[in-house]
Amino acid sequence: MSRIPEETIQQVIAATDIVALVGRSVKLRKAGTNYLGLCPFHNERSPSFNVSPSRGTYHCFGCGAGGTAIRFVMEHDGMSFIEAVKRLADAAGIRIVEEVWDANAEAEAKQRALLLRANREAAEWFHLLLMKHQLAAPARDYLKARGINAEMAKRWQMGYAPENKGLYREWAMQQKLSEQALVEAGIFSVADQDENGRGGRAYPRWRHRLMFPIRNDNGDVIAFSGRLLEKKENTGKYVNSPETPVFSKSRVLFGFDKSKRFIAKADQAIICEGQIDMIMVFEAGLQNVVAGQGTAFTEHHAKMLKRVCNEVILCYDSDNAGREATEKAFRILSPQGISVRVAALPQGEDPDSLIRKDGADALRSIITDAPEFLEHQIRHLRASAKSESTVERVRMAEQVASAISVFSGVAQRITAVNKVAKLLEISEEQLNAMVKRAANDTKNSASQRRGSDSSVNVVDDAKKLLASQNKTAVLLCQMALSDAEVLHWLRESGCEDMLREVPGTELLSLLAHSRYNPTDETSQPAFMAGLDRHQEAAFTQLQAHTRPPGGLHEARQALYALEIVRLQSLIQRAQSKLRQPGLSVPQMEQLQQEVVELSAMRKECLDRAKASPDSPNP
Repeated sequence: MSRIPEETIQQVIAATDIVALVGRSVKLRKAGTNYLGLCPFHNERSPSFNVSPSRGTYHCFGCGAGGTAIRFVMEHDGMSFIEAVKRLADAAGIRIVEEVWDANAEAEAKQRALLLRANREAAEWFHLLLMKHQLAAPARDYLKARGINAEMAKRWQMGYAPENKGLYREWAMQQKLSEQALVEAGIFSVADQDENGRGGRAYPRWRHRLMFPIRNDNGDVIAFSGRLLEKKENTGKYVNSPETPVFSKSRVLFGFDKSKRFIAKADQAIICEGQIDMIMVFEAGLQNVVAGQGTAFTEHHAKMLKRVCNEVILCYDSDNAGREATEKAFRILSPQGISVRVAALPQGEDPDSLIRKDGADALRSIITDAPEFLEHQIRHLRASAKSESTVERVRMAEQVASAISVFSGVAQRITAVNKVAKLLEISEEQLNAMVKRAANDTKNSASQRRGSDSSVNVVDDAKKLLASQNKTAVLLCQMALSDAEVLHWLRESGCEDMLREVPGTELLSLLAHSRYNPTDETSQPAFMAGLDRHQEAAFTQLQAHTRPPGGLHEARQALYALEIVRLQSLIQRAQSKLRQPGLSVPQMEQLQQEVVELSAMRKECLDRAKASPDSPNP
């Protein structure tokens, strides 16, 4: 396998006159330093399609289409990334020499390709059996009883795993898949191996089960979940694929390949417990939904969702296990800056049963009215409380304080304390003390192991924190601490991605998400009260330093500099992924395209950062 070097891609973009390229399809007129015309990607009467020769990019302010010359050829002519690069290279007279991996990388790539093919072929075979074979009649009857018709089964490529081992082997021979390949893909298991893993007999992992393909973000089948069709003692209801080179269950969310664009559009994700729940919710019209893989919710799952949304609604069963899973998920999601709400399903119901019993609108109503996690927790505690006495309310507050301590943002904590104090009718000071105790409890054991006194080391910890901060972020933080205009602009600037992804912006993030107001002396104590001691000491040190010169323009330049750091980091991350073995051609094309687009964004940001103080604000 091979790929086009990034240097060649950049050379192609630099050699392409984007105005001439676009001008062959779009009638353009000069507008200042740019060119304007009617967008070729949507119908419009007033021109909103802008081409920038200096940046080598195009953008439509009507439909949002935009990118480099490569993206234009891809979208306008329906080409793949590689095809578009080669066409532009030919036009520019640039010779493309594709890079070839070394032998080890090639071997790993071939293994991954083989495992993906084995899973893909198995998914197609299982689906064909479900739809056509008489052996799959029980599976079809089961689906019918669950309200799943043939069209839904096709959309999700559900399948049937036969009982007969001979059918598996006949299929494997037809597809020229070796027994070893099926074992490595997790489709076969091996029994009776010796202590050194040798010998043993291979047999199908799933027999007489309803099959759900599990896909990665690109839609490739990487694993399966097989549901039992008939009750059997000592047999799990679901059997999932084992960990393989292409599948890690802690890093995959079921249905994410279908739902991620709906999640991004809604800025919200609904999380269910199982595959059928997820499918039924999606088919009911709530398409911003995913499900786990039968394991505990993981930090990687939270990071996946944070890339596309800021809110999650947990839609787990209402039993004790569901409540425990809800709290664990909250404690993983909240530190990522994700707001968590809880859909309170009726006792004994799951999303699937509720939809079949009361219809999709019943679930939609519950989702819409889902309370925030803390409010949900208080409702549950009140329902099990013996009374509404002061003692009971304090007991409930201590339990809720533990959840509040999970919040990473200062503003989140302040808001949560204010709300919970009102709901439980206790003072904010009292609840704040409980939250701080809960937060410190998680640190005490580590502090004891270090054998250090926190009151002695707080100044040193503050100095270490300041030393770890990005210098540009510190300058911007100092400006915002003393200039209300700068602070207000910062909060309105849409810098969430930068604050989340650039190391050393923790103090700036705390300030941006707080209620601090430089013109209101009473806001400072409230801001400081919600901080850890070393954070408070760090801000105190910053305020003691001389404020850096400049105003809003200098603050804007500083933010551009931080955004350039973020984009460069993303470019390097994508380039690093490109060097990994085992990438499919679509994955390579997607990563190369990502590098090109990020580079264009970085160039645009550099241009803005170089703007003079007298230039109009971008």
